[in-house]
Amino acid sequence: MKASVGWLVIVLVIVGGSVAVKAAELKDRVKIEVSSVGLHPGMEPGLYVCASNHLHIKGTVQNLGDVALGRIKVGGKALDGGGNLLGTATFVTKQASLGPGEKAEINVEFLTVTGPMIQQVKKHELAILEAPAKH
Repeated sequence: MKASVGWLVIVLVIVGGSVAVKAAELKDRVKIEVSSVGLHPGMEPGLYVCASNHLHIKGTVQNLGDVALGRIKVGGKALDGGGNLLGTATFVTKQASLGPGEKAEINVEFLTVTGPMIQQVKKHELAILEAPAKH
């Protein structure tokens, strides 16, 4: 009895580990691209300030994998010239499914990067946080 329970635990650990690896692989198969259009004069392409005076980064995500994905979650960081963090933000795509090769728009809004702080932003980073397989 103890041996069969032990084998069951081992199988569950192996299966669980392979699911985690596959999820990480899916995340790595999503490409982020910041818009190349200058949306706001004096700012890098893809960056703009909305009517509420928040910094935004506009772009797309593309599924480079061979399976459909669910909603893609993107994380962003706004940094000053010295690399200090000024703010973070997340965005989740509106489409429930993103097929192989398909793109979806992203619009990452930094609610805490407003007013004069926007001028301090010299760098930004975007990363895929979640890219679940569509079931």
